[in-house]
Amino acid sequence: MTNNDIQTTMKHFKSCEWVNAHLDELTLLDAGIVKAGEPGPYLPPAVIKHARRFDFGTAFADTTSQLNNTLCSPSQFEAAAQLLGLNQTDTIIVYDVQGLYASARALWMFKAMGFEDIYILDGGLTRWMSLGFPVQPNYSEVVKQGNFKVSYQTGYFIDCHQVLSVIDNDSHVILDARSPKRFTGEEAEPRAGMRSGHIPSSQNLHYAKLSQADGRVQPIDVLHTLFADHADKDKTLFFSCGSGVTACALAVAASECGYTSLSVYDGSWNEWGGDPWLPITTGVLS
Repeated sequence: MTNNDIQTTMKHFKSCEWVNAHLDELTLLDAGIVKAGEPGPYLPPAVIKHARRFDFGTAFADTTSQLNNTLCSPSQFEAAAQLLGLNQTDTIIVYDVQGLYASARALWMFKAMGFEDIYILDGGLTRWMSLGFPVQPNYSEVVKQGNFKVSYQTGYFIDCHQVLSVIDNDSHVILDARSPKRFTGEEAEPRAGMRSGHIPSSQNLHYAKLSQADGRVQPIDVLHTLFADHADKDKTLFFSCGSGVTACALAVAASECGYTSLSVYDGSWNEWGGDPWLPITTGVLS
């Protein structure tokens, strides 16, 4: 079995080759974003053929929150998904430029809304273009409003109070997806005025370790090793990052490995680091 065959059999990922072979049967969504600290707006080098724009920072975000990218209400999600032309019978492929980055956030959001037939394009737009697969200059227009329905599932996203309550609980492991130097506090946060450091008792697993050099997700045995270094399968895993995006990459990868009790802290360091009443630790790389 080739590496591509192995990746195709993963439960949350579809290879570029597989997607290209089934392109006319799929719904493609570009969930890419500009990384924190980099200038915007988000302008991908191309759009995969038939793809529409899934912008979880605006249409699918809680506009009443002062935090970036926080999940909107189920009713808002349903309405926005229908306006995007999404249907209950769709098979959705989400992607971003990097591969396993913002696409994981989109998948985790759909899972929270009770939608299961969704996958990440393994390797993302960069690998797709390197293979010479079809692209177009602009996003496809919505032809008809969809019939997407939400069946909200609790537990996919959690708040700071839930995280705070398990800091000293051995049955829970908090994994932080930020870079090691941001985790230790050696490197300043990209958002102005943000404290540096990490949540007490949390451990660091940089999301970049989940991907190979070409942007594809690591083979399943490598993922197993990465997570086994931090937690047994009987633990409940909470995931954090800068603004709740790459935390979802850890959640998706952990699910791929068979971990089942998984939650993403939606506010992440954007909330925790900005609240002087929440405890932080610096200088310790767990």
